[in-house]
Amino acid sequence: MRAVALFASLFIGLSAHAAELVLTPVRVAPDTYAVIGDLGGQTYENDGLNNNLGFIVTEAGVLVINTGPTARVAKALHAAIRKLTDKPVKWVINANSQNHYWHGNGYFKALGVMIVAHKEADRVMRETGTGQLEPNKTLLKEKAEGTVLAYPTETFDGKRELKLGKTIVQLLHFGPAHTPGDIAVWLPQQKILFAGDIVYTERMLAIIPISHTSGWVQAFDKLAALKPRVVVPGHGKPTDLKRAKKDTHDYLAYVRASVKKVLDDGGSLQDAVEKTNQSQFKYLANFELLAGRNVNQTYLEMEKDAF
Repeated sequence: MRAVALFASLFIGLSAHAAELVLTPVRVAPDTYAVIGDLGGQTYENDGLNNNLGFIVTEAGVLVINTGPTARVAKALHAAIRKLTDKPVKWVINANSQNHYWHGNGYFKALGVMIVAHKEADRVMRETGTGQLEPNKTLLKEKAEGTVLAYPTETFDGKRELKLGKTIVQLLHFGPAHTPGDIAVWLPQQKILFAGDIVYTERMLAIIPISHTSGWVQAFDKLAALKPRVVVPGHGKPTDLKRAKKDTHDYLAYVRASVKKVLDDGGSLQDAVEKTNQSQFKYLANFELLAGRNVNQTYLEMEKDAF
């Protein structure tokens, strides 16, 4: 009986630890890769990884784009990188201030990696980091073990260019969009754009209280002017500009136009929700969850901007 009890306790102890996480990068171009997150919300099952990560292998070292929601995800990303190159990770870029873009920073900071973000992303991280981390620990349980808040070591405003051997990487801030500090990572030589949450494809974008839809549309237009050959969105598979425009720009423009008409007619928030027919975008994942919320948030934003 003692042996059975001991075996049972060992089994329970082993079961309490999640299996090793393995990430599979997608090759976007030579030496340029993306890790595609789940299209749904953050869950225990998907390790909270419902956004895209990326990395670029250069002569001078590896540049990582986003570190994921936990140290566990960051470690798995590093393991995936090491299967493809023996070059060290030298730089981390946080595309915005949401937990799944930067909560893996601590893993890379411990390796002495420089972490770069826009100054507005850094501000939001410092203001909301603890409030982001605690719910994620509750959601992810043991998968969040070892995750600590580690803020950017360098910030910039507007534009920052990195020359990594022969590879040029530009960090571009087009103004507030999904969040105040959204940036795009632009590879001008390859015409590849890691757009962060300025672009969503395949799933409905989320308009949140710190979003600014007017700025978001303008940011997309500036991004589009680069004429990227490949767009790696914040959510969804790598795509072209046409698909990015349809799933992000056209959706935002439609919702804003519909809400504006309601406001011009003196209508209420409820009127906006009822009169904004979003059925043409029903093909996007998470439509039922986010469509009404997006109109609600857009109405509040535009009502505030009108005064």
